[in-house]
Amino acid sequence: MNPNQGSVVVVDDDREMADLLCDVLRQAGYKPLSANSGSEALEIVKREIPDALISDLRMSGMNGHQLQGELKRLIPDLPVIVITAFGSIQSAVDAMKLGAFDYITKPFGNDQLLLVLSRALENRRLRQEIKRLRGELARSYGLTNIIAANQSMAAVLDRLEQVADSSASVLIIGESGTGKDLLARALHFESRRRDAPFVPINCAAIPENLIESELFGYARGAFTDARQSKMGLFQAAADGTLFLDEIGDMPLSLQAKLLRIIEDKKVRPLGATEEIPIDVRIVAATNMDLQNAIAEKKFRSDLYYRLATFTLSVPPLRERPEDIKLLVKQFVLRASAEAGKSVPEIEPDAMACLIRYRWPGNVRELQNAIQSSVILCRENRLTIEDLPPRIAGTDKSIGNDINQAVAQRCSLEEWDRRYVRMVLASVNGNKTEAAAILQIDRKTLYRKLEELEPEE
Repeated sequence: MNPNQGSVVVVDDDREMADLLCDVLRQAGYKPLSANSGSEALEIVKREIPDALISDLRMSGMNGHQLQGELKRLIPDLPVIVITAFGSIQSAVDAMKLGAFDYITKPFGNDQLLLVLSRALENRRLRQEIKRLRGELARSYGLTNIIAANQSMAAVLDRLEQVADSSASVLIIGESGTGKDLLARALHFESRRRDAPFVPINCAAIPENLIESELFGYARGAFTDARQSKMGLFQAAADGTLFLDEIGDMPLSLQAKLLRIIEDKKVRPLGATEEIPIDVRIVAATNMDLQNAIAEKKFRSDLYYRLATFTLSVPPLRERPEDIKLLVKQFVLRASAEAGKSVPEIEPDAMACLIRYRWPGNVRELQNAIQSSVILCRENRLTIEDLPPRIAGTDKSIGNDINQAVAQRCSLEEWDRRYVRMVLASVNGNKTEAAAILQIDRKTLYRKLEELEPEE
């Protein structure tokens, strides 16, 4: 028996019944607190802050429903179990609407009551843990964790803070690796939607024939393999934020459907006959010039203007030299903790290289470079020799390869294939970073990789 399972207030104007329930709880290891009226129960709750409350429904003075209303105002997450000898469907519905965890009719067994109480306390513990974790996420992804010594970047964060509590759509524009995902999360966790889900989807990473079912879900039997219904990401993000990353890569056929859902605030899963109301904030991001895409008939202008109610343009890292030193120190601390190493001192010439480098892969490339450098550094000093050769300026392989290609009378097409392979190898196969270095979007890189013939 656990001697400290928590305190429980028992409210019943029948003193014998209240005493009996208190004895049952005491024997099960709980600390019972007896009250014979709703007003007395409120005084105990204010003084003791219990873990749960068990209340009779029909009592003189304040009845069980009225007590529930007061408790909801005082301690919204307090589990309330309603008991009554006059059970009805309507009274049960009313109790549940007021937030009761469960409703039990008399007579009931002691085991039944203890089981319901145990579930109520476990439910509360889980909700408190979720709230704690969401608080940690908010601290991790809030504005205070985004470095912005650069004036342009600071202006982006100021604008983000202004629009965070709005429900209007936001479009984040910037090169790959600039931290668009981080800004989207900051928007969510700085908003009133912070306790609801943040649901991201990469529109470039999901095949065109699957993205519609991912976003909207589908009903059972909608197609051959739909053996059961599936909730779409719009529904999964209910009351929260749906982050559409790489929105420029969304197929034109789907853009019209997305626009309709944003405007109507309703979604219809594939194969379903009824629409489902949704309350979701849309945040989109792209590294593509959407104005050019509109001119080329690859992106709908009406969807663009609907998404770009507010626009955040993130400057590339090469235009934020003031931020590089601060980011390096933050990434060194993080990488050292992950590697289980003491924090190394960064030698001036190594820092100079990091500031001088152009960072085509932006913040993501910087973070990856620091992570590998921290792992390689010795004697608690991060030197220029620990940096990746392309950043330190010691990579001679590309020059040698060019000379070799010329000597072999290599065609431009063959050199294109070789260069893509070399860039991929230099970033350990990271396609996002490779696309940034090549200054192409990931979809184009994937197409190039499909076109590449296997090396002999």
